[in-house]
Amino acid sequence: MGHSRALSTLAAVSALVPAAWGASDALERKPGEATVTISAETQPVEVTRTPAPVRIVEADELARLGSRTLAELLEVLQPGAVMPAGGAGSQASAFLNGTLSRNVVILLDGLRLNDPTATSPDLGALSLVGIARVELILGPASVLYGSDAIGGVIALTSLGRGEAGFHGQTALKVGTDGQRGGSAQVQLSGDRRWIAAGAEAQRQESPFPGDAFRQAGGFLRLGASLGGLELTTTYRNSGQTASVPFVAGGWPAVRSYRPDRETRARQESWGASLRWTLAPGLVLENRLQAASGLTSDPDGSHRQQTDRDFKRVEDQLTLHWTPLSTLRLSARLEGREDTSHAKNYYDPATYAAVPYRGEGRDLAGALEARWTLAPGLDWVAGLRRDGGHRDLTRADTGARERAGSAEATTWRSGLNWVLAPELRLYASAGQGFRMPNTTEFTLNAQAQSQDGKAYPLQPERSRTLQLGATGLMAGHWEYRLEAQRTRVTDLLAYVYDTSFAWPPLYTSHYLNSGSIQAQSLEGALGWRGGGDVAYGADLMARSQETRDLDHDMAGQRYGQQNSAILRHPFFTCGVAAFLQTRTWRADLRLDRIGPRYDLSDTTYEVLSTRSPYRDLSLGLSHEPVKGLVLALRGEHLLQPRQTVQDWLAGRQNPNGDAALVYGFPAQGPRWSLCATWRW
Repeated sequence: MGHSRALSTLAAVSALVPAAWGASDALERKPGEATVTISAETQPVEVTRTPAPVRIVEADELARLGSRTLAELLEVLQPGAVMPAGGAGSQASAFLNGTLSRNVVILLDGLRLNDPTATSPDLGALSLVGIARVELILGPASVLYGSDAIGGVIALTSLGRGEAGFHGQTALKVGTDGQRGGSAQVQLSGDRRWIAAGAEAQRQESPFPGDAFRQAGGFLRLGASLGGLELTTTYRNSGQTASVPFVAGGWPAVRSYRPDRETRARQESWGASLRWTLAPGLVLENRLQAASGLTSDPDGSHRQQTDRDFKRVEDQLTLHWTPLSTLRLSARLEGREDTSHAKNYYDPATYAAVPYRGEGRDLAGALEARWTLAPGLDWVAGLRRDGGHRDLTRADTGARERAGSAEATTWRSGLNWVLAPELRLYASAGQGFRMPNTTEFTLNAQAQSQDGKAYPLQPERSRTLQLGATGLMAGHWEYRLEAQRTRVTDLLAYVYDTSFAWPPLYTSHYLNSGSIQAQSLEGALGWRGGGDVAYGADLMARSQETRDLDHDMAGQRYGQQNSAILRHPFFTCGVAAFLQTRTWRADLRLDRIGPRYDLSDTTYEVLSTRSPYRDLSLGLSHEPVKGLVLALRGEHLLQPRQTVQDWLAGRQNPNGDAALVYGFPAQGPRWSLCATWRW
């Protein structure tokens, strides 16, 4: 790989992958080569010039990693941050630097993918088909991206204009556990017009009978340049089906294996973007997206399911003005309308699920300024105002009401100082907020109508402080040190009905109650060397804690009282190494995800996992002729293979390697062989 890599992506880009495309080019890269982020600010900027922690995976690394879903990619990009409830295709949530899974925003080409019918984004249901770049921005990003962006943003960028001419790639994969898959993509680029298209289909089973994962998707993008006007249109469609056989129920709760339970998810999006250079230093951008999603949750035997769906229209208008070479200003206006249908909650009067239609409208305005105070010293600041409301209509009665509304102002400011290639310092502070979504407002509206009392909700709010240092040493060493502290107040908590009243009250509802403090310290060290034979290694370590501030006493401060402290590993570390020639590459990655609090699937008590989870992956690839890469990949090699009886009896419960989420067996060892032809 040579000596290069963005300082902020240290320990991510050397994760276990097969051979690099264009190995000869990789060996010739120079130390300290800059990498640009297109999501951390309103306009592209070098990673070493923005006061925010950013991790980036570009097209070549995505191809080498072979991740099928965003959850699989994040396991490599930020070890210990994603918690999948099972194997391939299972529901997976992201917990960034100790914040909550609902504090993450997923973007596609700058516009959001979050499902308003879900309390948090499911990374296991998000395919990477047609994606050429993934950026992870840690910390509050509400100034740019609005509600939910307390913990961070995961920004996906679609495949765009490639090199002039016709080129593409096709791949076939087979492996253990019935792995079969194929993909193809092509790009045709001329002087003023271009087109990119592709499709993929994959399938995998597991050692558990009837537990299977299937995924398919495709994309199409068109672009044209007309003088100072650039126009792009996009279509993307992806879907998957995954078994959900692991169930615990009854009183007292017992485990049961139900291979006939499955979940289905599909997302479709249409988009168009326009970039217009109005005058030197003055650029207008407009992005429009129409997205829809359908999720079928398991509901009973024989693959019975309950559907929930949403449709969204979003428009984002941004004006960039660069009056001086050292000053850049951006103003943004955006609006969004969501319509959703779901049947998540029961009516206590009839004990039947209530179908509803939810409508949400949001409007926001934002300003951002970037000022170069001195050579290498940059100041970035932003201010944003959001407002929105949610309406609810019961499908059975047609009754419509305002479920809730909220407004919020957020800000962020940071300094970035590059003293020399050997040292870059940054510091930033900011606010975030999260407006209750349609599902949460819906439950409270139903509770209010049933109980005759008000259950108002306010946005969750946060304040974050971040400090960091990155740099190069002796030409071959790279280092990164980052610290973050976030305090979330007005935390939304789910209050269960414990009244046992008759006739029953609908007292189960959401309530703004309590606050938490999440803090983390992360360090990474990397080394690159060699010439015709390149080699390198990366080490990373992260310590974090999430405290329940309402029970800040000995024995309680980490929150036996508050489920917000669940699934945050206290300590995570990892090592990655590679050896590469012009036609061969070998990789190794080992992560250790430490003990954490979790919730028992049978007793519903908060417990400590005590034992760490270790994840080992190996890779070997070869390019026998130019353009053809053969890659052998082994993943999750330390995870035990379990049987149904092992899981039912809980024999692997004490084994930390058996599960990341307590009660849901982790993906077992798997090997795959992939052949990719690129032209």
